[in-house]
Order: sequence, then structure tokens, then C-alpha cells
Amino acid sequence: MDFIDIIKAQRECCLKQLTEFYRERTSGAKEILLVLNNDEEERIFKLYRLDHFEQIDGKSKPTELGPDRYINYPMTSFKLGDLSIELNPFYWHGCDFVFDQELHSMEWLKAWATKWIDVEDNNPVDSNGFSGVIHNVTRPQQNNGEWQFSVDFGTANENAFIELIQAIDELGINRVRIGSFEMIS
Repeated sequence: MDFIDIIKAQRECCLKQLTEFYRERTSGAKEILLVLNNDEEERIFKLYRLDHFEQIDGKSKPTELGPDRYINYPMTSFKLGDLSIELNPFYWHGCDFVFDQELHSMEWLKAWATKWIDVEDNNPVDSNGFSGVIHNVTRPQQNNGEWQFSVDFGTANENAFIELIQAIDELGINRVRIGSFEMIS
């Protein structure tokens, strides 16, 4: 499989599980945008799209899908411009991006996230009821000389993933490791 085939397959695997998840929930709302009440300073990193929300007997019932399947393949390497990409197995709803070069600005990631989280809810829903948006992105954190952030790609299409890779390449990052490192062991 090539890079695009892997990305599409991971997305389809997650959306199939999400479709099954929604089939069991006939009331409530899908992909509700929340602003988390945490210590994060930047609003874009506080935004979180919940998979499903409903009221039952006057009580709030937020529910998240915990996909248990992903497309497994051996670690694969790709090249985009000067960027070397190490693509490990990952969950579409919890994908980590790790690199060893220092980030001096977060503007690139904030711009990408703003586009793909669709704060104004302008994206039309598709025939499956999906909004085509990411569900959240975390602020990059430095740990042991590496920078890492995570993305829940939600119902966004593969272009969200590709545009993020392109943005990382445009930063001059030489190498990125991608995978669900804490979820897949």
C-alpha cells in the first residue's frame, strides 16, 4: 500500500466503526463542539468535538467511540519534499506526530486546526451524517528532546491528514514519526 492508500484505509476503518456506533444511537446529536475548561491558554487547543451527546431523563450523556480496530501494517517510510515520514500503525481518532526539531511557533498548527475543526459548523453533513471535521488537536509538547502532538481526525477526509503533513514539511522539519504510540503496543 502507498501512503494515500494507508491513510484512506485507516479513515474508512474508523468511519465504519463510527457508523456502527451511531446506528445504536437514534436520538441526540453527533459531533458536538465543546470548549474544554482546562489550563490550556489557546482556544483552538481547548476545542473538542464529542462523538455523541444526548439527554436521557434530564441527565446529560456524552459518549465517545473507542474504536478497537485499525489497519495493521509494518512501519513504512515515505518522503515528501525534504520530509522523511515514518508511518506506523495508527488509529484515525488518536494519531500522534513526533519530531525532534524545536518548534518556534504554533501558528501553522492553529491555522490548520481552525480550518479542519470548523468552529462555525459550516461544513454540510454527508449522507452518513458526518461533518467532515477533525475532533481535536493537542498543543505540541516537548518531551525528552522530541516534540509531540495528537490529532483525532474525527470524520475529516484524508485531505486533512495530507495538508497537515504538508504544513510540517513547510516548517523545514526533516523527519516525522506518525503512529498511535500510546494506544498500540
